[in-house]
Amino acid sequence: MWGGLLLGLAVYALFGVLPAAGNLLVSLTNYSGLAGSSTSFTWLANYQALGTTERPGFEAGLVATVVFVLGVTILQNAFALLVAHRLVGDGKVAGLLRVLVFLPIVLGVTIVGLIWILIFNPSEGPAASAFGALGIHSSFFGSDGAAMPLVIGVQIWQNLGFSTLVFIGGLRAINPEIYEAASLDGVRPWRRLRRITFPLLAPAVTVNILLALVGSFTTYNLIYVLTDGLYGTDTLGMLAFNAAFGPSANLGYGAAVSIVLFAMTLIVAIPAMTWLRWRERRLLA
Repeated sequence: MWGGLLLGLAVYALFGVLPAAGNLLVSLTNYSGLAGSSTSFTWLANYQALGTTERPGFEAGLVATVVFVLGVTILQNAFALLVAHRLVGDGKVAGLLRVLVFLPIVLGVTIVGLIWILIFNPSEGPAASAFGALGIHSSFFGSDGAAMPLVIGVQIWQNLGFSTLVFIGGLRAINPEIYEAASLDGVRPWRRLRRITFPLLAPAVTVNILLALVGSFTTYNLIYVLTDGLYGTDTLGMLAFNAAFGPSANLGYGAAVSIVLFAMTLIVAIPAMTWLRWRERRLLA
């Protein structure tokens, strides 16, 4: 028992704690990652440069991150609950649809990005043809107004299947006798959903909200494939990536942005988890 525990802690320290500590250390330097460049400790200079004219883009990245996180978390869970309510049955059609909804999760980020880039190709993609028939023309992922909603939509599409399966598991855990008693009492479907189903889904809601929050805070690879952080989609994750590996590479500043993003994730996720757990206890007591 103790040997397995120590092995697990060693693996966690090797692949979790040490890289995090190294990232924090790099954020206190001017390390560029370029061969032959000198490196020295600048301490808090990278953090002090956030949002200044020397390192612009932090405020815009913060706004884009908030929009992205809220959009993904709210809409993904709302759609997943609706889809789960429709696909909770045991029929063959429901089973096939569950597989189709889950399929995007197993696709790589690059494949998902290329699929939607082709669909929304502004010159010859099917979306351009459909909107063009309605007299609507857009650059889609190359448009300041459309890029962020489309990126949010693709993120939801890719992860909807997992959230749906979590909700399906929660729905199946509800005792059918509760619904039977509600039907005998004349409870209407909408009131049944609001008063019975949704409260009893509290554990599934907790899991899905926390996963959506943390996942959307840390997303950068899908945004990189779709827009490269342009057109209002430069979230803090993308800002950290471009700062570290872009044309003017500065791994120290990129590490500083990633540390700030990590702190933001903790500041949001821990109170959210605390409140959601309290909500579970209150609703299921």
